Amino acid sequence: MLTSHLGISEAFSIMLLTLCMRAAMMPLSLASAHQMHKNKLAMAELKPMQAKLSEQHKSNPKALIKQSMALYREHGISFITKAMLGNMATRSVFGMGLFHALSSISFTSKCLWLASLAKPDFILNLLTGALMFSGLILMPGAASDTTSMLVLMIPVIVSIIALSSLPAAIGIYWASTNAATIVQALLLRGMIKRAEQRLSAL
Repeated sequence: MLTSHLGISEAFSIMLLTLCMRAAMMPLSLASAHQMHKNKLAMAELKPMQAKLSEQHKSNPKALIKQSMALYREHGISFITKAMLGNMATRSVFGMGLFHALSSISFTSKCLWLASLAKPDFILNLLTGALMFSGLILMPGAASDTTSMLVLMIPVIVSIIALSSLPAAIGIYWASTNAATIVQALLLRGMIKRAEQRLSAL
């Protein structure tokens, strides 16, 4: 455990491990998120052409799918890339592995206002939800209208409810990974802005 090697608390060990792993996965995560953003923009531009294809092949779904995929390939839209697959695989393996590890460890320490890492904490759950919501609204292209905000609140509320029956140690992991998502969103915004500036300079 990091607690014995580095002489830090269990809570900060969880934070450090989570943030280090997210930092290591950041290049894949950014590449995947950037591709998804480009796909979204490209599909918005192709919407009139897609509507035309839908009208032409409304009685032939197979032809519609074939023509749609050809249109996407022609305009560089990729729904599955190595970066996307790598990001999904690494995050799933790390997330599930750490979740099961934290669920099986008997925590005895406390941290800040947390009396025990083995018990749920309402304030930590709210903090985790706030970090998650911040990460979602900072993602490029996130809408700011009331309806979209309410939709974004759904996973936040579900997460807070789920955490209410889980140890605070898992809440610390969840909050840490949400903090990393905020950093990722800000970096992605910077990447997109620089790309737009390069295009405008041409």
